[in-house]
Amino acid sequence: MSDQSTLAMAAKAKAMYGKHLKSEDYTELLRKRTVQEIAGYLKNETAFREILAGINEFAIHRGHLEMLVRQTFFLDFLELIRYSQSKNDHFYEYGVLMMEIKQILMTIRLLSETDKTSQIAQLPIFANRLISFDVEELIKVNSFDELLSVLKSTPYYQILKPLKPKSLLDIDYSTYEIELKAYYFKRVNEIIEHEFKGKDKEDIRDMFDTQIELDNITKIYRLKKYYNASPFEIKKVLNPTYKRISKKTLMEWIDQKDAVQFLQAVHDHAYDIPTDIKEFQYIEYQTDVIMFELTKRLMRFSTNPNIILVAYLNLLEIEIQNVVDIIEGVRYKVENDKIAKLLIY
Repeated sequence: MSDQSTLAMAAKAKAMYGKHLKSEDYTELLRKRTVQEIAGYLKNETAFREILAGINEFAIHRGHLEMLVRQTFFLDFLELIRYSQSKNDHFYEYGVLMMEIKQILMTIRLLSETDKTSQIAQLPIFANRLISFDVEELIKVNSFDELLSVLKSTPYYQILKPLKPKSLLDIDYSTYEIELKAYYFKRVNEIIEHEFKGKDKEDIRDMFDTQIELDNITKIYRLKKYYNASPFEIKKVLNPTYKRISKKTLMEWIDQKDAVQFLQAVHDHAYDIPTDIKEFQYIEYQTDVIMFELTKRLMRFSTNPNIILVAYLNLLEIEIQNVVDIIEGVRYKVENDKIAKLLIY
């Protein structure tokens, strides 16, 4: 990538980030009493105005609004990678992989469902030209064989074919998630090894390794707390990446500690996750907060366009989930203070 395109990528992403929702925007959104009021504010007062241009905010349905808000991720991704699609720069592929795997997992999860509304709402139709299979075909999939057919010419076919279940009742979603995430992180590591060096390489690897470790922490805590899983069952679903917690230490914690003790050990030795029940939200919220702070720092201080791309997309994904949580909360008349506790900003 040339110096000129590097500067353009960094400047564009930082400018886009500067238009994201501020504290006062969330305050206003939490004051709204209907989905239509939320749509009106997003359309007229925020950076979501582009995707919402032309809608009738007084008549829009919750599902339609959520679909449009989620499409912002794909539009922004396409806008930014225009600066990085050169013969020698392939890092943008990480975002494509992320979208592909998310769509495949959603399809597997909804195989037995007839209502595909939630899947349609998160379909990356704007990015279809970059994706290795036709994402719109996924909506028509009603069996594992049909899914394999859509993925026939991709690496995902070879990953999923040996895992074909005997019936839809035999589908173990976690197995597919583990295998696809393992492929994702393996491919991302290959790209990082090839395309980065020095401090940039340290920063980007730190971001992804932290993400993997937090994902492992989430799995361990949930398996201990809600499923009473054995140490053997827990260890076999983990990604072998260790950042702040050594392999030896993590294995000892899995063997010796229950869910509460494990969380306390993580708090004391690795990550500032609240252990007080009054402060503790669900585990995914706590790990998202940690990633939010890490990516926000990189967004502000890094000059590498690819690092800024990852940071920007991570922050955007959190913002989109914030908006969806507000829409859902208002739709189902959840108290404002309870909605506010779900938000990360």
